[in-house]
Amino acid sequence: MMSYHRAIFFVLLSTAGFAVQDTVVKLLTQVGSIWQLMLLRSLLVILLLCFWAQLKDRWRDIIPISLGWPLVRALFMCLAYTLFYSSYPFVSLSDAAACFFMAPMFICVFACLFLKEKIGIWRISSVIVGFAGALLIIQPGSTEFRPVLIMPVIAGACYAAGVVVTRGFCSAHPSLSLTAVHNLFYAGLGLVIVSFLPIFPINPELVVQNPFLFTEWTPLASNVVIMIMANAAIHIIAMTASIRAYQIADATLVAPIEYSYLVFAVAIDFVIWALLPSGTTLIGMFLIIGSGLLITFREWTARQAQINLLPK
Repeated sequence: MMSYHRAIFFVLLSTAGFAVQDTVVKLLTQVGSIWQLMLLRSLLVILLLCFWAQLKDRWRDIIPISLGWPLVRALFMCLAYTLFYSSYPFVSLSDAAACFFMAPMFICVFACLFLKEKIGIWRISSVIVGFAGALLIIQPGSTEFRPVLIMPVIAGACYAAGVVVTRGFCSAHPSLSLTAVHNLFYAGLGLVIVSFLPIFPINPELVVQNPFLFTEWTPLASNVVIMIMANAAIHIIAMTASIRAYQIADATLVAPIEYSYLVFAVAIDFVIWALLPSGTTLIGMFLIIGSGLLITFREWTARQAQINLLPK
């Protein structure tokens, strides 16, 4: 029972940490470039991981067994975070997060297509319910339609692809090694893009519309540097807490609590930006949460059925 209490603590610490991390990113959208931010944050994360590995003599924990599939995973994760963060200048934290939480539905579909996992009527129903929730938030075809919210939905799909790659092809790799490869990949991508943005002309109107995505390297004030350093530290704390939660308790306990991120996101939107989700958005959030919980419940019942079939 104590391990479950600890797992709940760690997953709540993780979701709160990720919510604070994403809030810092949203604040930084007004003063810098996503590529500059990700380059600096990823380098700081790598430095902190190397410092920890040297201190504990645990270099094997941050070095992958091979590079192929971890790099594929890193590509999907980088696409996920880039699309997710690129929507921040235009939508609230909670709206973007709700659309991103379509990821469990995409994981279900991708696992069926690429890992040949079987899905029944309940999981298919949960995917349909989650999709309906996303439609309520995005509201296509209405005057309230916000095309930018398609970005976090695609980000959720990319994140799901990364999770499926992790589950199917990276399960033998140390967890922190996947974090290290991801941040090395993102640092390299950020370096390439901030280096080439000044060379290739970009329509000024496009830069004005989304400076966070298309702005080249800009001088950073000391408070911005502090925010980026804090962001890197929070990222490691949240990621480590998430990994620890899944290590000490069953995923069917941990996964549903991750939806507490939406509660933190709504609270942060209200406290910092005085924003509250509309009634339609709240219904969409509940549908997405419900579909994710249904998938988790079906995974738990399927696992219990397999356990019951084992010889006593």
